[in-house]
Amino acid sequence: MITDNYTNNVYFSSILPERCPVLNASITEALNKRGIRFGYLAGTKDIWCRDYMPIQVENDLFISYRYTPDYLQDERYIRQQTNPEEVLQLEHNQLKSLLPLVQEVDLVIDGGNVVKCDDVVVMTEKVFVENREKTRGDVERILREVFKCDIIFLPWDKKEFFGHSDGIVHYVGKGKILLTNYGDFSKDLYQRFREILESRFNVITLKYNFKRFHARSWSYINFLQVGDSVFFPQLGLDEDLQAIEQISAALPECEVIGIPALEAVRRGGALNCISWNIRQ
Repeated sequence: MITDNYTNNVYFSSILPERCPVLNASITEALNKRGIRFGYLAGTKDIWCRDYMPIQVENDLFISYRYTPDYLQDERYIRQQTNPEEVLQLEHNQLKSLLPLVQEVDLVIDGGNVVKCDDVVVMTEKVFVENREKTRGDVERILREVFKCDIIFLPWDKKEFFGHSDGIVHYVGKGKILLTNYGDFSKDLYQRFREILESRFNVITLKYNFKRFHARSWSYINFLQVGDSVFFPQLGLDEDLQAIEQISAALPECEVIGIPALEAVRRGGALNCISWNIRQ
């Protein structure tokens, strides 16, 4: 499995500089400083390229899927639905070496609902709702076949209608997984998440020593890792320092770089959501 620590390239939507100018300037400066290659994807209709771009499983295997999430099917939003095939064709020169490596799967998936670990993928059960024309058993079987590993399913918190696992957990290697401060939002779901994840991982929960939690504190889990560089979403909150300390402790071999991310977080995502990091 190509997990974040093996990636060396990162791509963003071509509309990111317009939608999030401060974030874009900060992260591209940080990438340039560290010699990490990056580019922009033409033909994108929103900044969330994690959700629609193919998922890299191996050096020579990417999984594409039907990107028709239910939350974009309303007439007000369907114009924001990016066609990843069009993006790949528009970026033929930049990504031509990848095109023969893309395998299509007949499932509706969001890339933000796929957290790759060494030998397992973590998803929420939203994937079964998006593929209700198939049985749960068939969906599980197809997912295991295409990702070539076991799948762990977390309950879908229906208050979070995207149903993305990358807003809940982040794999940090060596059997360790970070879990966001879900206990501040739902103690019952938090306990269920821990029970499920502890069957496979050493679970480290992000915690903040404040009397009142901030509604945007979930986004700290949504950092971007490219190789041994971790780009951390800064929100301008007191929690920033505690979050970066915990993430640094979980990834001691990595450099953790703060990136002002409020422009994206206010729109519903953070640094993992706006990026597509691969090994190329």
